[in-house]
Amino acid sequence: MISRLPRGLKHTLMYGFSIALMKGVSLIMLPIFTYFLTADDFGRLEIISSLAVIGSILVGMGLEATLFRFVSESEDPTERKRIAANIFSLAIFIGLCAALCGWHLASIVANYLPGNPSVYEIQLTFLVLSLEGCIAIPLGWLRLHDRVYKFSAITVGRALLQALLVAYMLWLGGGVTEILESTLIAAVLTAGVLIYLQIKDTRLNVNLKNIYQLLIYSTPLVASGIVAFGLNGLDRWILADHATLTDVAHFGVAAKFSLALILLLQPFNMWWSPRRFIVIKQQDGPHEVAKFVTIGISLTLILSVLVGLSSPLLIAWLLPDTYAISAHYVVGLVIAMACKEIAELVNIGCFTGETTSSQLVINIIAASIGISMMLLLTPNHAVWGIIYGLLAAQITRLLLFFYTSQYFLPLPYPKLPLLLLSCLSIAVIVLGSMTSELFLQIIYLLTGTLIVGLAALLLKLLPLKMSAQ
Repeated sequence: MISRLPRGLKHTLMYGFSIALMKGVSLIMLPIFTYFLTADDFGRLEIISSLAVIGSILVGMGLEATLFRFVSESEDPTERKRIAANIFSLAIFIGLCAALCGWHLASIVANYLPGNPSVYEIQLTFLVLSLEGCIAIPLGWLRLHDRVYKFSAITVGRALLQALLVAYMLWLGGGVTEILESTLIAAVLTAGVLIYLQIKDTRLNVNLKNIYQLLIYSTPLVASGIVAFGLNGLDRWILADHATLTDVAHFGVAAKFSLALILLLQPFNMWWSPRRFIVIKQQDGPHEVAKFVTIGISLTLILSVLVGLSSPLLIAWLLPDTYAISAHYVVGLVIAMACKEIAELVNIGCFTGETTSSQLVINIIAASIGISMMLLLTPNHAVWGIIYGLLAAQITRLLLFFYTSQYFLPLPYPKLPLLLLSCLSIAVIVLGSMTSELFLQIIYLLTGTLIVGLAALLLKLLPLKMSAQ
């Protein structure tokens, strides 16, 4: 049956499944983590994971987005390979520097990081981060050339290997350290395979002039990512300073369930992200881009209702009772996550110039608002102070990205229908979260998701038939 599906849809499903496994290992393993680890240990793991967020931004250097941007512009296959080889060579160099620096600076980082992680745990984290570019660039190259079967085999293999290693280590009595060791083993094996495939396909190429041009484009992306760390990483550090590691654990559980929204959107995002720059240059490109972005926004809103109303049920069924309070935090985090994802869809105009400095400015403004509110509210409101800050920041970020992108690249969005669907989705999520009775929660989940889905169809935001590129 799958073989009879349109090529674009089939590839979308395969991309979605594989990337959801790769990025969703921590969510899938959550019941095991909360069973074998104490709340404080899980909170410490969240702190270390937040270090990995900022580390991946620095080591990744925005090179994956740079790969999509510059390779998509070239029509010459030889030139495409040369560009990819340049970017990959730069990624390897950055990775080697990150490994050496991280290993020797781990003791300093461990002293300043909340949660009292060990030096060895920080060293393991930096070693995993050093492989970031060696994994991301080859995977991006596979996506650009629709090598979906190879992409899926590698990503699914890594996810399954990591999950099995972590489960085995915890079953033997291991803890946070063993989880990080398992992550490193899976990353090393994956990077080894991808480095071989990439060099075989494009070889390595070092052209300082071209690398300088690439860095001009990618540096604002890195700076934007560092600023955005304030909304995805620094929140755990602020919470640990003003509350407890147990509060960090409860917040972390809610955040991982809200992450399900991103995972469910991966089929669309993984298919659309590398193609948007190609589509915009086609005949009637602006209308086509607006159509696909509108589809993406509609899917985000529908899935937000699904995740926001199903997460409390899953937390109650799958996790120990000590994490029940996490169910109350999911609603706010899902709405914040939806704003973040929609902002990533509508910001295409910010990528069309020679630099991406507008993203940096927007992220600075949004992060400043979010961090200020978190610092102001967290001492008295703990987890809710963090959530209010994140909501304010992501809403600001969405509005600024939309209007800035429209300035650089005006697109004919159906604004009023999208606004109506957004208001309906938020209302359904908030109203559905107000009950704690199991039967009513299930009813709200089913009817709420159906209502928002039907509304998207009636407002003509979702086509009944979609052509694949």
